[in-house]
Amino acid sequence: MGRKRRSRKDLPQRVYFQHGSYYFVSKDAKWNNLGRDYVDAMTAYAKLNSAPVSINNMGALFDRYEREVIPTKAPKTQQGNKRELKLLRHAFAHMRPEHITAQDVYAYMDARAAPVAANREKALLSHVFTKAIRWGIVNDNPCRHVVRNPEKPRRRYVTDVEFKAVYDRAPSAIQCAMRLAIITGLRQGDLLDLKLQNITEDGLLVETGKTGKRLLFEWTEELEQAIEDAKKLPRGVLSMYLLPNRKGIRYKANGFQAVWQGVMRSALADEVLSERFTFHDLRAKAGSDGRDERLLGHEDPKMMRKVYERKPLRVTPTKPNNI
Repeated sequence: MGRKRRSRKDLPQRVYFQHGSYYFVSKDAKWNNLGRDYVDAMTAYAKLNSAPVSINNMGALFDRYEREVIPTKAPKTQQGNKRELKLLRHAFAHMRPEHITAQDVYAYMDARAAPVAANREKALLSHVFTKAIRWGIVNDNPCRHVVRNPEKPRRRYVTDVEFKAVYDRAPSAIQCAMRLAIITGLRQGDLLDLKLQNITEDGLLVETGKTGKRLLFEWTEELEQAIEDAKKLPRGVLSMYLLPNRKGIRYKANGFQAVWQGVMRSALADEVLSERFTFHDLRAKAGSDGRDERLLGHEDPKMMRKVYERKPLRVTPTKPNNI
């Protein structure tokens, strides 16, 4: 067994990032160049390691999906998929793919105590079947006949007073991230991925990790100041990240959240904040305050109104004539 990774734990076994490219080291010690782009590299890795396997049950199908598809996704999505796949294996691994019905999927969702999590697992199972159709394993996707559990959109709106109460207690890197979050509406992962090269003459150019949408945030006085403050953060000479941690490298999601939760506990203990909010709630604040779906990379105004528009709708009371 090889040594335990200290960095890039999102990479599969025997895959390494060296000199700007990804490499797969085969068992005969041959270094195979997978390319510079992460998604392309993971696709090449899957092709190198895929072997014809008879798919007689869902367990084998899950194995192929985990080997060929999951590595092409963003690191955070990979973690979630692997967790969800583990649960799906317990229920379906012994069954033949062509024997699974919509009723089987409904039974699984009904047995789950967490209806929202069940929706995510059903979505993953649906994608597994979509791939299985492409691979010639099944002819139909039973999940397409299954209705999602109802979900209540989160309504937490962060007021300016609450924002400042937390901001004043946060370390400088978290402060910069908070300001950029409410200015741009970017997700936490996209903010942590920001590099100095994203700063262009025309604005801040970002390709979002979840949707691949390219967004150019044009320069405003607030954005310029937030970027300048971020550039002043302590960083190593070779650090390329706009919001590095104390070591000058990219913040890991759990490391960033550990600091964030510490700030939250401090604000609650000092009673300057009565209700906890998440860092992702700042994205909703940006959407609510700006009311422009393009800011959040959404082209559908319905999504904007349903999920991100959390400010109360201001209305004018009527003026009764008889009072």
